[in-house]
Parts: sequence; structure tokens; C-alpha cells
Amino acid sequence: MKSVLTLSASLLMGLLLSGAAQANDHKLLGVIAMPRNETNDLTLKLPVCRVVKRIQLTADHGDLQLSGASVYFKAARMSNQSLNVPSSIKEGQTTSWININSDNDNKRCVKKITFSGHTVNSSDMATLKIIGDD
Repeated sequence: MKSVLTLSASLLMGLLLSGAAQANDHKLLGVIAMPRNETNDLTLKLPVCRVVKRIQLTADHGDLQLSGASVYFKAARMSNQSLNVPSSIKEGQTTSWININSDNDNKRCVKKITFSGHTVNSSDMATLKIIGDD
């Protein structure tokens, strides 16, 4: 009887934890190395087209400057949306959530995200980590 009760409690705890994991569905979409010179063709291609409603950016290694970003959707015609990104991100800093798919059309999935920018104040290349939330 005690083992049945322990098993039931374990299953219940597992269900609670899996529900919490689904509620916080943040995924690392990828990491981009930022060159020292301004570059406007830094592309993060998603291997699987996925619906992403918002992203967060983190400067993982070094400071970086961004001059723009765009998200490209898989559609009959390749549509895109310019993103409002901060001009600079310090090492270890994470931006607030940046909304995409603002038309609430969940059928448009993200194919790629492009960035323009470069590393600042470092001899090494900064890395930009992109986190998605669906």
C-alpha cells in the first residue's frame, strides 16, 4: 500500500513539473558570433520552421552594438518584419521580450532572423544569444 501511495505521489509530482515546463516554453534558437566590423548579413536560420511570438537577446561574451534586425516568415511570399532592437547590449545583459508575429497569425512560422551589428570594446568576438518563446 505504501509503495502505491509513493508511486501515485511521484506521478502527480511529475505531472505538476511537466505542466510548469510547458508554461515556460523558452527555447534557445541559436547563437551568433558578432564580428568586430559592422556587418549587415548576420543570419540565424532555424532548422525547423517554428512559430515564435517573441524573442530575447543576450550578449553572452563581450559588448555588442546592433543597428537592426528582421524576422523572415515562411509564407507563400517570403514576408518579413523589422524588429525594434536596442542599439547596444552589454556583456551578460538580456533584453526585454521583443514581440514578433504581431498580427496573431499563428500559421506564419519563423524561417530566419537577421541582424546588423558588431562587437565593441573587445578584441574577441561577442556572441549574441537568441531565445524564443512560443
